[in-house]
Amino acid sequence: MLTARTDQIDYVEAADAHRHTAYHCRGCGAAVVLKSGRIRISHFAHSPDAGCAFGAKMSLSHLTAQRRIAEALRGRGVSARLEAFMPSLAGDRRVDVLAWPPDRPTARIAIEVQASDMTREMIAARTRSYNAEGVAPLWLRLFDFGAFERVQTLPHRATVWIDKYRARAWERWSYDHLGGRLWFLDQGTFLAWRGTFVPAHGHRGDIVQWVELELDGPFALSDLRLKRGRIMGPDKAGRLAAWFVAPDEPPTVPGEPFIRAKLKPETWGLDRHLEARVEGRWIAAVSEGATRDWRTVRAAPRPII
Repeated sequence: MLTARTDQIDYVEAADAHRHTAYHCRGCGAAVVLKSGRIRISHFAHSPDAGCAFGAKMSLSHLTAQRRIAEALRGRGVSARLEAFMPSLAGDRRVDVLAWPPDRPTARIAIEVQASDMTREMIAARTRSYNAEGVAPLWLRLFDFGAFERVQTLPHRATVWIDKYRARAWERWSYDHLGGRLWFLDQGTFLAWRGTFVPAHGHRGDIVQWVELELDGPFALSDLRLKRGRIMGPDKAGRLAAWFVAPDEPPTVPGEPFIRAKLKPETWGLDRHLEARVEGRWIAAVSEGATRDWRTVRAAPRPII
């Protein structure tokens, strides 16, 4: 947990907490212990046998991601609260990071850092709960980019290309229904990437399917702006959603992706070709091997000859 309370204060973040002070869980009220050090992020912990949902164990990378997102937003003048409690949510009722403009407290955005799996039904239900309270969700996939085995780049787009990314059911639902993008956070660098899925083949239900993945980035969290709006999904239902806006980009609702697959007739049937939109036109997508520093340094786009 990143937050707790005292007998006098209802909300204390672990980064601001002091030793030799009695802290209690904001959920069940049981005593919790402040844990901090030079390596691990400061956090509160229940006793090992506690059954409180607030005490559910989260990874160090998950806690660090929450903390860094909140710090980045506050650095841009956005109000942010960690582990905000929302009674209308089922199960774990905490929001990883709840954000809002100081002058518009009702324009709330829930940023959920998701590393574990969940079903399409679960993310759809949680999104409905947020929307019922006028809250726009942004689902952020926390992933170890060091696990990518074969990394290519699209030099004309200066983006990263991943063959056969194993998209989870909730990722596909978020991508399809909340804007046609999925933001990723590299748990090794804590830099953000904007992901675009290019279907490798059809999918159905909760069956995990391969997709090809374009990653646009990396972006420092402190450079990203937060926006919210209504997104129309493939089911023709409008939903409140939120997204990051990269530097020097307009804060519009996400539009058409910049990468697509086209089927072209050949003598033996249909052949699949990738196209990238560059300088306002679609061209054949060219790929090449990524440099060693691709996770931290973005190469300049290669001009079209």
